[in-house]
Amino acid sequence: MNWLLIFFAVVAGTMLPMQGALNARLGALLVHPMQATFVSYIGGTIACLTVLALAGASLPDYKRLASIDWYLYLGGFLGAVFVSGMLYLMPRIGIANMLAAAILGQLVMSVIFDHYGLAGIKIEINANRIIGVGLLLGGVYFLQR
Repeated sequence: MNWLLIFFAVVAGTMLPMQGALNARLGALLVHPMQATFVSYIGGTIACLTVLALAGASLPDYKRLASIDWYLYLGGFLGAVFVSGMLYLMPRIGIANMLAAAILGQLVMSVIFDHYGLAGIKIEINANRIIGVGLLLGGVYFLQR
């Protein structure tokens, strides 16, 4: 296990509650929560364009984009659903409850993806993984109390 990469993953994870809190506040100030999701994605697009420019990389060309299977474009749609869910739920259930429940959902789906090799990595479900999911479920329970 590369603990430095795990550390960077934890640091990246710290961005999610900040993003959610900012987006929830933005959503409260705009007319519709989807407007906040849209504004958030504009900010993300600007960040991506900036990194591409700094890295000297170009935008993908149309032919390459047209050759990619359609379902691979669902990531942006799913991200918008997640961001919109955060916008709606965080002010109602709190940041910790929202993120704990979201992480539980992510972990359950990740274990399923791993077990069936749906992302190209096959890791069988075992007792340790089931215990880990159960412990996180317990954490969700205790956080909301």
